[in-house]
Amino acid sequence: ETRVPPFDDAKVRQAFAMAVDWRRLAALDEPGSSIPATSIVPAGIPGTPEGDFLPPYDPDGARALLAEATADTGGVLDPVSFIGNGGGYDGAIVAMLEENLGVEIDYAVMDFATYQQRLATDPPNIWSTTWVADYPGPNDFLGVLLGTGSTSNQGGWSSPAFDRAIEEATSAGDAAAATEHYAEALAIVRDEAPVVPVTYGTSYALVRDGLLGASTTGAGTLRLAGLAWAP
Repeated sequence: ETRVPPFDDAKVRQAFAMAVDWRRLAALDEPGSSIPATSIVPAGIPGTPEGDFLPPYDPDGARALLAEATADTGGVLDPVSFIGNGGGYDGAIVAMLEENLGVEIDYAVMDFATYQQRLATDPPNIWSTTWVADYPGPNDFLGVLLGTGSTSNQGGWSSPAFDRAIEEATSAGDAAAATEHYAEALAIVRDEAPVVPVTYGTSYALVRDGLLGASTTGAGTLRLAGLAWAP
């Protein structure tokens, strides 16, 4: 939640993002169930910029940033609320934050309906969530999730520079220019840390010999149009 303290301060968000070894956590996830993320836009989405847009793992730098951000309160930070989905690495996230930053994390797991109600009425400081694309394009992960005023921007983050990059990307006259502006937007997300991507989910499908046209859409769902049996 970026609209209220302490996470309205980019330095606090950066500190928490840098205090967790996200790459290691993702690599330890159940083999075959996911792929470690390198940006909020999954690899394979047309127009996705190349490169690693995750915050660096730097516990010392994280502690220094948090100390700077909390200097007025003597380095004291109230307990931080974290609602997770019960994922296998939630405990590791809590442990690394507490160890590397010396903060207290108030962790809870909720059923989906209660969880959504809480996000709509009283968001915690930190929460974990998943996203399934509506269409295979970078903006469905960037502008839709993080644009100022977007209904899916549940954390309330707002960045004029990010909004400009998205506007330039979506109005660009060619694909290369659009990708360049999306890279600018991803760099802003990495540096201001309103979110941290962890993994991309994977899926599998079983088909019979003779079934023609079976493939997945760019959003990862089964493409039904064109399915037919071979003569």
